Amino acid sequence: MPKPFTEWTVLPHGKLTRLDDNLLSVTGDLHMPVGDVPRRMTVVRLCDGRLVIYSAIALDEAEMRALEDFGEPTFLVVPNDIHRMDARIWKDRYPELRVVAPAGVKRQVEEVVPVTETAPDFGDSLVRFVSVPGTEEHWW
Repeated sequence: MPKPFTEWTVLPHGKLTRLDDNLLSVTGDLHMPVGDVPRRMTVVRLCDGRLVIYSAIALDEAEMRALEDFGEPTFLVVPNDIHRMDARIWKDRYPELRVVAPAGVKRQVEEVVPVTETAPDFGDSLVRFVSVPGTEEHWW
């Protein structure tokens, strides 16, 4: 697995795509010795305009402006220990981000970035943070 980035590093990615009024997604590629591995970041806009960034990917400046126009980055969800690569650089770019990770991977995520909480309340009745039974709070 590649080392987590310490500087804003943009890898190949597509454009943010609106999936619904309050939902964006973007895919990218991570070059590995065995071939390119697809990546996906999902962005949920809460009822008050704050954003939940799930599995962050560093985007080029045009796409970052589009994301910021969509809402205020507030929560950064690091779903597991293999999705930490961009977490530090997102926290550096947005120091007020609340970093969220499932309890089962909190220690591994904190090797890269401090975790603010493991069971957040996003303040939106339509968006919940749920650990699926049987995953030992280690999301994939």
